[in-house]
Amino acid sequence: MAGEDPLRRRLRDLPRSAWVIFSGMFLIKFGNFLNVFLVLFLVAQGFSAFQAGVALGFVGVGAFIGNAVGGTVADRFGRRTAIAVSMFGSSAATALVPLTHGLVATTALVGLVGVFAQLYRPAAGALLVDVVPEKQRVTAFAVLRLAINVGMAVGPLVGGLLSGASYTYVFLGDALFSFAFGALALATLPGGRPPVEAPAAEGADTGAKAGKGGYREVLTDRPYLLFLGSMVAATFVYGQSTATLPLHVTDAGFDNKVYGLLLGLNALLCVVIELPLTKHTERRNPRRVIAAGLALLGLGMALTGAMQAIWLLALTVVVWTVAETVYTPIANAYPAEFSPAHLRGRYQGAEGIAHTLGGALGPAVGGLLYGISAPLHWVVCAGVAGLGALLVLGADPGKRGGQSTAAAAEAPEPVAAT
Repeated sequence: MAGEDPLRRRLRDLPRSAWVIFSGMFLIKFGNFLNVFLVLFLVAQGFSAFQAGVALGFVGVGAFIGNAVGGTVADRFGRRTAIAVSMFGSSAATALVPLTHGLVATTALVGLVGVFAQLYRPAAGALLVDVVPEKQRVTAFAVLRLAINVGMAVGPLVGGLLSGASYTYVFLGDALFSFAFGALALATLPGGRPPVEAPAAEGADTGAKAGKGGYREVLTDRPYLLFLGSMVAATFVYGQSTATLPLHVTDAGFDNKVYGLLLGLNALLCVVIELPLTKHTERRNPRRVIAAGLALLGLGMALTGAMQAIWLLALTVVVWTVAETVYTPIANAYPAEFSPAHLRGRYQGAEGIAHTLGGALGPAVGGLLYGISAPLHWVVCAGVAGLGALLVLGADPGKRGGQSTAAAAEAPEPVAAT
């Protein structure tokens, strides 16, 4: 099994296309300056904090649309095409932000940035499934998360330096990193259309025979919908780390430096333990691993509300960070168990939509509940995580009435463009 191989060998055996995706993800997460500095930029332009928050919300709306559209583009036109369109479109739109005047125009533009900036996501996930053998997929998605975490940890520091000189440099820097990923994708990723699903066994009740296709097929895959529900719950709860955890830290009498240290601890633990941990988690039943991780996430978040001392708060961060490193790589690879080859982009897009929905509900509902009753809020977080664990236990791709995806598990790389 892959988990029995030395980690270095497992990494060396990953295909080149996977490393291109890892590198590209590092680039765009390192240069993700717009999301981090947009509110500060708009306030500096004379807009209110509320107006700036609305504009940032439109980035989220765009991201929701981008995931949905990106899944279709990835399946119809190929992974490389989707990534290139995403990165070049995002680069152009982001570069125009400091040149745009007026709240309506700026809000519309950053919403467009959100669409393009997330258009790549289903294609990147689907391409990893295309080119990485099944036994190595959890490792591949763990490396992907490592690239994301390192980029997000280091990038804002550089963005802060650029913002000290000019916000124009911030947006141009973001645009440059997106353009670099687009150029890298065009130069190195396989082109052509995505792999085609092998013909179903005789007598199988396939989606194709039923006349289904596109997102309609995804939305009638009941076990997968249970999985998506668990991901909405997971992102809702994990989102409290940036939504209500800072409020709790402040209410406990600490300043923003303590909150920053807690987030730094989270990022450091993810970088250090997540990839080695997959050696053990990838051997086990994925639904049980995800469920255990979500249960631990709920416990960690619930304990947060009861802690007042710094070291106890740090201990709760350790608990929910370990939970994150347990369930996330497995969950990122799990859609491949459901998706036929010709719909991998849409299945990945649906997962992105679930995370986007959870990311939108988390701060809004969490903030409302925290304002009503902080203890109730943390209890609800535990309950939502528990619900997510129950949902994923029922998300068994082997119990669907539709097609089996076994034939798609080992699909080859996309056919090269002629």
